[in-house]
Amino acid sequence: MHSEDDSSETHPDSPPCDPIVGIDLGTTNSLVAYCDERGPRVLEDDDGARLLPSVVRFLDDGVVVGREAHDEAVLHPETTVGSSKRLLGRSALELKEQAGKLPFRMVEGPRGLASIQIGERQVTPQEVGAHVLMRLRDIAESALGTSVRRAVITVPAYFDDSQRNATRDSARLAGFNVARIVNEPTAAALAYGLGERADRAQTVMVFDLGGGTFDVSLLRMLPPEDGQQALVEVIATAGDTNLGGDDIDRLLADSMLARAGVESDDWSGLAPSIRQAIIHFARRTKEALSERATVDVSLDFDGEGGQSLPECAFAISREEFDRMIDPLIQRTIECCRHVLRDGGIPVEDVDRIVLVGGSTRIPAVREAVESFFGHAPYTALDPDEVVGLGASVQASILEGRTRGMLLLDVIPLSLGIETMGGAVAKLLVRNSAIPARATERFSTSVDGQTSVRIQVLQGERELAEHCRSLGTFDLSGIPPMPAGIPKIEVEFIIDADGVLSVNAVEGRSGRRASTQFLPNYGLTSDEVDAIENDSFTHARADMHLHRVIDLRVNAALDVKWISEALGRVRDRLPSEYLVELEAEIEVVTGLIETAAKNPAEIDAAQFQAAKESLDQKSMRLHEIAISESLRDEKP
Repeated sequence: MHSEDDSSETHPDSPPCDPIVGIDLGTTNSLVAYCDERGPRVLEDDDGARLLPSVVRFLDDGVVVGREAHDEAVLHPETTVGSSKRLLGRSALELKEQAGKLPFRMVEGPRGLASIQIGERQVTPQEVGAHVLMRLRDIAESALGTSVRRAVITVPAYFDDSQRNATRDSARLAGFNVARIVNEPTAAALAYGLGERADRAQTVMVFDLGGGTFDVSLLRMLPPEDGQQALVEVIATAGDTNLGGDDIDRLLADSMLARAGVESDDWSGLAPSIRQAIIHFARRTKEALSERATVDVSLDFDGEGGQSLPECAFAISREEFDRMIDPLIQRTIECCRHVLRDGGIPVEDVDRIVLVGGSTRIPAVREAVESFFGHAPYTALDPDEVVGLGASVQASILEGRTRGMLLLDVIPLSLGIETMGGAVAKLLVRNSAIPARATERFSTSVDGQTSVRIQVLQGERELAEHCRSLGTFDLSGIPPMPAGIPKIEVEFIIDADGVLSVNAVEGRSGRRASTQFLPNYGLTSDEVDAIENDSFTHARADMHLHRVIDLRVNAALDVKWISEALGRVRDRLPSEYLVELEAEIEVVTGLIETAAKNPAEIDAAQFQAAKESLDQKSMRLHEIAISESLRDEKP
């Protein structure tokens, strides 16, 4: 590390103190980049390498990070960790099926999250990421000749709050202050500078297939006009945090093992060194098949304890490989259809497709993308470097060194809270632009209630039981008041990094509560598809149930207030009016009871009409009650 005084002598053109760098913390490889007046560039290490393998080997007295750890992983399989990004913020239960194919031992850590067992201690994915980030920081400080403490870090667009915050934790452990979290597809658009260069509005699809995750984002690029910034607006996004080059490697490894007489279910019985070796070998074979039509394979692996694979040799053709991975490729194409449908854009209206991520080098991937969109994708920049370069452009914008583009990203799923009766009040709907803020008022449903539990939900259905709970928090200390009187204002704020904060305040007492939500794991593409498909399938029934629940809750409050007023002034009401009023109360009460037991059987329009009729009929009652109250208050 260099002091600032030394750097000014050694690097006369060095950046100012406290520069902001751009970092792509990738599943397979990571990099650090910097953007100045000369434009964005990837910073190289002392050996001239631009990519740092995201691999860490843990020693008794330190760590080995990067190329050396990667190259010697087969020799130290149980103390070497790669692809840890796939574990960030994920539960051990969710990753249970994958655990057997990992060369290291995955265990359940704090809060049920996935961790790695290294000898006698547990290591979190955040710690692994921190060591990679510390090495990137060393590279940046050596290349720039000054200390580096701030960074823009990219994440997959479908990373949830837990995964984004886990990324922040890694950065903090590495000594970084995170200036901004940027979605990887958006960073890619920044790297290309499409909005700056275009002379007209363009619709751009960013197809990002990396080592561990897949994202596809539909963007509208508006060129600068009248001195204004170019605009990058994310129209819609889709993806899968459990689909990437690692899955292709494992599929190919499964095929190789099958030829050696080892079924894929038997992975857990393989020695860690053999597991590590077969994955590395599959990855090299995959890369070779991107260049050649056929690759000769020879398996002859020895593991610890005398375990070995049967020696066998065979050839794998690109055609065979393409058939093998076609189901994975079709999952990416389905995501493209999904995002076009969300954005309301016909496929023929997409002006440009940008490929990002090393896995897009696979010819079958490029052919599938070209076939679906009808024209060749845009590949001017190295797909391994484009995200990191874009992060450095955003860093330069934050430094004020580059005017750059204005970014408008979106949220992938709707966010709301559970209301009385189990319905969902959506405050922010899916594909809302971020940063975003939404506020809605609620009240209590029970007399004297002094605490309200607020459950925050994610999903597209109308009932809480069908949505994913992100967590709960309590607003306590509310003064006892009649039901419906407290005014509770709930505010959702999603910052530029996509992190959700929720604030609640009771207006009369000023009592406040707030939190950031850290769900235990992310959503796979199948889970997101299931959420959306369920919302379409059950839309009519869900809307009916939501309406009936709202009617039941509101009608119950009406009956409560009317009954209380009736108890005070019953003897002052004309008998004919009293009979009519009580008859209407009985009708509405019956509907409330039926709605509580069998909401699907309720005619919502009939319920609404009965409630409105009671409200209208009770106006005379309330007028008499108010008059009596005012008369009683006179001295």
